[in-house]
Amino acid sequence: MAKKENKSAAQQAAAQAAPTGKQSVEVIQTGDLMNQLKQNGATKSTLSPDATVMALNGLKTMVHDNPNAAEYYGMSEDSVKKINTFTLAGFATVLAIEVEQRKSPFAIKMLENQPEAINAISQFTGVRIDVKALPAPDEKGEIEVPSTAIEVSEEGKKQIKKEKDIENAKPTTNPAEIENENQLAASLSNLLTKGADNIGARIKRVIDFYRGYLTIQANKAENKEEELQKVKSMTRTEMFEKISVIVGECPFAMNGTAKIFRDMIQKELNPVVPFCIYRRTSVNGDNSVDDEFVSDILKILVKWSCSSTIEHAQHNIAEAERLIKKNEKIVGEEKDATKKKLAQTAINNYVNAVIPDAEKCIAEMQSILVVLTNPSFDAIDSLIEDYNGKDDTKDEYKLAHRIVGNVIKTYYKGVDLTKVDNEALLNNVQQRAGIIINMFRDPLTKNQNYDESNITELKEAETSAEGEEKAE
Repeated sequence: MAKKENKSAAQQAAAQAAPTGKQSVEVIQTGDLMNQLKQNGATKSTLSPDATVMALNGLKTMVHDNPNAAEYYGMSEDSVKKINTFTLAGFATVLAIEVEQRKSPFAIKMLENQPEAINAISQFTGVRIDVKALPAPDEKGEIEVPSTAIEVSEEGKKQIKKEKDIENAKPTTNPAEIENENQLAASLSNLLTKGADNIGARIKRVIDFYRGYLTIQANKAENKEEELQKVKSMTRTEMFEKISVIVGECPFAMNGTAKIFRDMIQKELNPVVPFCIYRRTSVNGDNSVDDEFVSDILKILVKWSCSSTIEHAQHNIAEAERLIKKNEKIVGEEKDATKKKLAQTAINNYVNAVIPDAEKCIAEMQSILVVLTNPSFDAIDSLIEDYNGKDDTKDEYKLAHRIVGNVIKTYYKGVDLTKVDNEALLNNVQQRAGIIINMFRDPLTKNQNYDESNITELKEAETSAEGEEKAE
């Protein structure tokens, strides 16, 4: 606690906020801070403001505020601790953003033990609270923590500034208005995530925008004709791959469409369903579409999501290892028992939670990349048998029906399924699914049993009733 002869942090905040002695410092609760940030759109993370608030407040209510969380949700006590650490880190990060972006001082109410808990992970979040400068807790066990007592590390400030610069880059839909790389990245990201149209249309739009930007830049070059030829010779796939590098880690890759496709491939161990979903959004007016282009774009989307997630996890590991060494020095040299305890708590968190979780995440992403370039034919080889299975609770049955349903919706749109032979239809669907798998594999590992030449013309069904039953 602060000594009486020293001006407290709360008093300093009040003095700065009200030089005339008439203006008071705004005091808010942690939850109110989150809601205010949501309304102002001030949070900047891989989640949207709404999702950030929902995730953190939801976890706090479900786990932190529930003393029986482990038993109630069937989790281990270790899992509960990890979730509470995640929640606390989220609040600390949002708090750092608020401290950096607010124009006037404020104070926030916390439970008595929250400041020290935040300090225990401060070297990872970049947020630290000067607990010695805080007033005594009130009768409810709450402390008013003034913004002047909240310290944000230089690295944290740089990250917030970087994200703010991109956020304020004023995205434009006119490539001629691009002034710098931040604005280019912001515009490309904005084109990918904004708008109500489908993902296929958005990707086409962002590729056209980038081609327009490159053409404008080529026209400004001294070797104009040479640069224009380079732009002209670039394929749509090459364009989109460069876009993924320019934009890098972003909500679209980490939590949006790319992640959805990534999760499908991880669950099903093959790309047939996400391929069909994306292809259906890419159909032109004449229903023609380049399947190879669809597979190429899907590969980029999933690689983008996996690579961004791996890079993020690797950064967390490197930072954790740096902070472990720093805290080990504190444990070995510091005489203050409280500081030694906080440092050891931080070390335990990095060793037992942060690093293992990051390593697990990297392993999962790498396994998805293996599936992406070498997907299995297992579900395709047994597709018809699994589809006709009697046990609709089996995972194989469910996957077979997802594959068959999506292939039919994608390649047989408008076909009256009650009038075609079901066996011939299923054989064609199996062939089409195998062809899709082949597009993701190395040419030397393609399965020659699945080929366009094996797709046959659909026969008329013997009885419409049977066809109708199978179509369902």
